[in-house]
Amino acid sequence: MTDRDRLLAHYGKPGLLARIDAGLRASGIDPQSVTRRDLAAVDEFHLRGPQATDELIALLDPTPEMKILDLGAGLGGPARHLADARGCRVVGLDLTEEYCDVGNELSRRVGLLDRVTLRQGDVTRLSEVENASFDAAWTIHVGMNIRDKPTFYDEVRRVLKPASRFLVFDVVRAGDAEPVYPLPWSDSADTSFLARDSEMKVLLVAAGFQILQEDDQGDKAKKFIQQTAAKARQAGGPPPLGLQLVLGPIFREIMPNLVDNLMRGALYPKVYLCQKPA
Repeated sequence: MTDRDRLLAHYGKPGLLARIDAGLRASGIDPQSVTRRDLAAVDEFHLRGPQATDELIALLDPTPEMKILDLGAGLGGPARHLADARGCRVVGLDLTEEYCDVGNELSRRVGLLDRVTLRQGDVTRLSEVENASFDAAWTIHVGMNIRDKPTFYDEVRRVLKPASRFLVFDVVRAGDAEPVYPLPWSDSADTSFLARDSEMKVLLVAAGFQILQEDDQGDKAKKFIQQTAAKARQAGGPPPLGLQLVLGPIFREIMPNLVDNLMRGALYPKVYLCQKPA
């Protein structure tokens, strides 16, 4: 199997929209009268969820007239959050076609389809995207699935206008401890291409970006994941609307592993605010 096939097998779980609708109903929410905030537990599946997204939006600091590229957009939760908060237009790309279809339907339901568009595509091959056609870009918990990071970052730089910002929020390796799988982005090390912080900075600079700001979010992530795990234990399981709807039964193994990896310092999330030269 290719990397692409393995990733699609990990992320692609048919019937996703029906599961989300069932989770909404179990939470007392009419799926056809849903708000963007109602969906956050299932469509912002990165560490620290909407709180982290708020911080990323502040760093990217877009204006309403901007067109933003979301690379690896998933179900489009962060893209909708961004468009709703700043009034800009967001184009999201994701490898999983069902994510794009479901995400576009969710955007329609919350009244953001005119500002958020999700398309199926490989973020390392942006051949259909014109040079210097976007005002800013971000990628959230995506690089861990990408083997060819130099091509990925080169392509991002190509499609950005001069002096545009590029925001990276990824999980990186720390120390010599080996990560334990499965994790949210991969069933095994075969499709997990974690870089170290030092490697990330070399890759981004080599692609032509200037790194304006860095934020190690290890402590914030530990606190968040401990609180999330405690709530699940107290409730006797995850809430009706959550990541288990996206990842399926393997979620039961993923959550303890994520807690373990973060707490023993094998992994931590980090933010890199970059800029393409003027």
